[in-house]
Amino acid sequence: MKKTVLKLSLIGAAIAVLAPVAQAQSNVTLYGRVDLGVQHSTKTVPVAGPATANAGSLTELYNGGILPSIWGLRGTEDLGNGLSGFFNLESHINADNGTTTGGLFRRQANVGLKGSWGAVALGRQYSPAILAHLGTDPRGFKEQFSMLYPYAFNQNPNGAPAGGGAGANDLGVFLGNAISYTGSFGPVNVGVAYAFGEQTTSKSDGSTVVIGGSYTGPVTVSASYQQIKANSGAGETKQYGLGGAVPLGAFKIKALYLKNKSDGNVLNLGALRPTTEVDAWGVGGDFSWGANTTTLAYYLAKDKNFSADKTKTLVLSNDYALSKRTTLYAQIAYADTEAGATNLTNIMVTPGLRGLVQNEKTAVFGVGVKHDF
Repeated sequence: MKKTVLKLSLIGAAIAVLAPVAQAQSNVTLYGRVDLGVQHSTKTVPVAGPATANAGSLTELYNGGILPSIWGLRGTEDLGNGLSGFFNLESHINADNGTTTGGLFRRQANVGLKGSWGAVALGRQYSPAILAHLGTDPRGFKEQFSMLYPYAFNQNPNGAPAGGGAGANDLGVFLGNAISYTGSFGPVNVGVAYAFGEQTTSKSDGSTVVIGGSYTGPVTVSASYQQIKANSGAGETKQYGLGGAVPLGAFKIKALYLKNKSDGNVLNLGALRPTTEVDAWGVGGDFSWGANTTTLAYYLAKDKNFSADKTKTLVLSNDYALSKRTTLYAQIAYADTEAGATNLTNIMVTPGLRGLVQNEKTAVFGVGVKHDF
């Protein structure tokens, strides 16, 4: 426990305040992950230029090649009679330069109670919608080259910046001002959440309603619904999801479909599009051999209300587990974009979330190492 307190003190003065809590509670855990690699993109969008322009190739030290770099604190206390109290605090790390973005605990800051009946949490937390589909997205919502970006960029009303806007909703991935219930009933897992908009204009303005669930038996099935209302009655976004996974020996076939609709304004490369109807499909499979997991996946996304916004992407990757905590990985993605392609349909982005060059074919290759602690 003394080692844990020492580690906390090295984080900085703000976190050192929590050291006495960690000392008093033997079940407080410091955890995290660092994921860094070298990534090369054949084409990039200029920082200040249009998405039709090509700034040339780019080689970079990339943070979060397969999973985000994070650190956090979590703990539980046995309250007796099968009841426990718990808390979660979790932050992003820009491991390439040692900074953080979006606030200290942008990912999680919640407290709650749990028992055999399930768990209730209050505060900032993961959306049950994205958690439901972790087992059915072909690449498990990896930080790069997965359904993560179409999921996120289609759910931000009024173009509000990440961490702000409706209900402090962070791109539909993290919910602020939220109350949630999660429970497991045999092979069925269910999560529901409501995030308060905290607006004086209307009780529903800025609010988020989510339900997500999965069945994990011989096959895996996932489903979700998420509605985000914009502030001041400026519209809303809705997302429906349905996925499945089938194991075939060393192979596992996965498929996920997301339908995103907006009658307000969603974030679109810094511009606003009044209405969208984006359909996104992902299909692929894993093959496990020894310490390796090889994945081949194909993604297609398009906006029915703007036919020029369409992107097709093929991804091939391999993860090699050196241990339970350390993984070496290599991955390559090849994307073909239409003339109006944006982050609403892309599954990968270049630095600054600028998206891919429109009406071009782009290849991105990366190798890296992920270590969990």
